[in-house]
Amino acid sequence: MNFTQAVIFSSSILIAGIIGIIRYSQIRSIYRPFIYLIWIGCANEIISYFLIINHQNNIINGIVYDLFESILLLWFFKNLGVFNKKIGQFYFFIGIFIGIWVMETFFSKEFGRSYNNYFSVAYSFSIVILSINAINSLLFKERDIIKNPAFLICIGILVFFTYKVVIEMFWIYGLRESRTFRMNVYIILVYINLLCNLIYAIAILWMRKKQTFTLQF
Repeated sequence: MNFTQAVIFSSSILIAGIIGIIRYSQIRSIYRPFIYLIWIGCANEIISYFLIINHQNNIINGIVYDLFESILLLWFFKNLGVFNKKIGQFYFFIGIFIGIWVMETFFSKEFGRSYNNYFSVAYSFSIVILSINAINSLLFKERDIIKNPAFLICIGILVFFTYKVVIEMFWIYGLRESRTFRMNVYIILVYINLLCNLIYAIAILWMRKKQTFTLQF
């Protein structure tokens, strides 16, 4: 896979971002954190592209994006009711995420030269667990589950972050010495990212302003 193909596949998030802009006024407020995340993701992709073509690394904006991503996803899961009667867990996760991010970002000798691997593992694993909880809850509440935007989003999140956990564990344990191995891991991630971005675009298309019954998202 060459650079142009990778850029085109990664830029697929712009499809979801544009749909989100067009349909924003018709989308229920519980989905707003996810829409904001998509827009920030679009901005990050554009910034990364211009940095790379100007022979600069995109590590710093990637690190900042990861923090925003973790907080917005927690907010999204809160809106879905994952933290119902357990609001303390919501603030616990926020505190843990910010704490680990600050420690690894500002107290690491590698600042600006490597990603926050430990932070990525911590928040990616947490997001996977929260996604599973949300999916289990939706399965009991929804009849036409496949057309439920929240279900589609959670499936995309589950797939992407499960693979991300695996990648970060590879990096932490030093399984990145082989250039061929690194390229294969990256190529798989690009395809997974494309799949998830298309799932998100479909989910945003199916978002509606009014719910037809109480338990439906």
